[in-house]
Amino acid sequence: MKSLGIDIGSRSIKVVEMQSTTKGFQVSQFFEHVLSTNPQSDAELEIIEYLRDLLTRYDHSQTRFIMGLRQDRVAIRNKFFPFSDRIKIYKSLAFELEEDLPFSSDNAVFDAKVIRTVGGGAEVLACAAPKVHVQNLIDRAKDIGIEPTLISAEGTAFGNLFERWNEPPPTTVSNPQNYDMTEYKPVRHVKLVLNIGHTRTLVCAIEGSSVIGVRSLLWGGKNIAEAIAKKYEIPYIEALRELQTKAFILTNKQGATFDQVTFSETIAKCVREMTRDLQLSILEFKSEFNAEIMNIGLTGGTAQIQNLGPFLTQALEIPANRLAILDTIPNVAFERSQANSAKLGVAIGLAIEGLKKPRNPAINFLRGEFARENHQFKVIWEKWGHTAKLATAALLVLFVYSYLREDFALSLADRSQEVLKTQAKNVANLRGRNATEAGIKKYIRENKKRAADLKTLASVANMNSALDIMKKVTDASPAKNAVTLDVRTFNIRDTHVTLEGYVNTPQELSLLQKSLSNITSDGQIKSQTPGLGTLPGRQAFSFSFNVDRGIQKVTR
Repeated sequence: MKSLGIDIGSRSIKVVEMQSTTKGFQVSQFFEHVLSTNPQSDAELEIIEYLRDLLTRYDHSQTRFIMGLRQDRVAIRNKFFPFSDRIKIYKSLAFELEEDLPFSSDNAVFDAKVIRTVGGGAEVLACAAPKVHVQNLIDRAKDIGIEPTLISAEGTAFGNLFERWNEPPPTTVSNPQNYDMTEYKPVRHVKLVLNIGHTRTLVCAIEGSSVIGVRSLLWGGKNIAEAIAKKYEIPYIEALRELQTKAFILTNKQGATFDQVTFSETIAKCVREMTRDLQLSILEFKSEFNAEIMNIGLTGGTAQIQNLGPFLTQALEIPANRLAILDTIPNVAFERSQANSAKLGVAIGLAIEGLKKPRNPAINFLRGEFARENHQFKVIWEKWGHTAKLATAALLVLFVYSYLREDFALSLADRSQEVLKTQAKNVANLRGRNATEAGIKKYIRENKKRAADLKTLASVANMNSALDIMKKVTDASPAKNAVTLDVRTFNIRDTHVTLEGYVNTPQELSLLQKSLSNITSDGQIKSQTPGLGTLPGRQAFSFSFNVDRGIQKVTR
């Protein structure tokens, strides 16, 4: 059986063919078609014509066609359920995501990916996509001449490259303390992978071998090309060609020409815009998961900009390096080049979705009204239709009997709902639509969060300011007649202080170090290599030490 991952991007189309074998799977070949940059051309028509011609080469009865929704058209939230049964999880998705979705849940298709099972519960990626986007992709597939086997999402498909997708989700026996509780969250060591495309950047948060979060940034190579075109007043197509052939960011401007510095600064300024959006996503991951970001991997066409990794490392203070996606896949039948690794990530991930087993199923938005028609049902009905009619008549009699019992149960449920609303009104002053189970839970969460915020404010109410610390350092320094002190750098970050400058003699340096040790929190002053230049007759120094900011410890 063959699985074709079809990645339709804004710049090019990538199709990857994977084939299951007795020993596993093989990435057998790929196809790429770069879309025309002529603004007069019809991109949709070009996509349909290319794929229609390409996919006629395959036997549709022996091939699975996998397509993916753009990540900015899919809402993904990390949730913890107190049960691990997939059917129960699926039935609970609409209720759990009701307050998190930016669109109506009535017009959405839901699915979930189990990240891991913990005790009797499960941590999942809950996914929701508006029906209109699913329908548009189905219509596009019909125009191409195929019926998609499943429709997945770019983010979860791309995550297959870093997961053990052919194994069941990992299991943790011990009960967490808990993943869904705000009072306690264990530190989670997370790495980020950025797939930087032409118009969008895909951000995947990975813990171990599991994707725990996905975000989409509205930034890509197109932003850089437009900046180059504006800076040099050249056509967009020519600017795009310059970006693809010789884009770079200088890590050291020494020895570079004026043109090189200008070109580098144009790209760097544009990349800084992306880093601001990325920092927001990083803060969001840290807040949601109590995560520590270990490193960042870079892939995608735009990630091939020379020195992009060192630039992001400096901007984010997190190690950032390119990834070779194809090196992680054992059986590849074509060249494992850096260019192929960069551009085929999403397409390979989509192809993997078509090979997944029921023990770790793929995300599939072909559900409900979009479910694929099973032609075998017609054959079965012709054979067993009469028996089914008799069984239906028997069930009808049973339903009449069950109705009486159900009516009694519903009356009890209505009474319970009335009692719940009464208690919500009396205790929490909730009325109308807010007097529901979800409203009561929201009321409890908000009050817990308010109490936690008050404790946090209390911990910093009496914190010493940076000016207070500066005054302490000034008061602790020796008198002017004892030390000729010239301070060039004074930096305070949290409880850590860095002091750089010049004195006249080693004796003055020793006296200064001894004086400053009286205001440190641990009595230790570390000498480090100064970053200042050499001055005649002066001795440069650089001290770092910790001070007490007066922050109170918050007890839970």
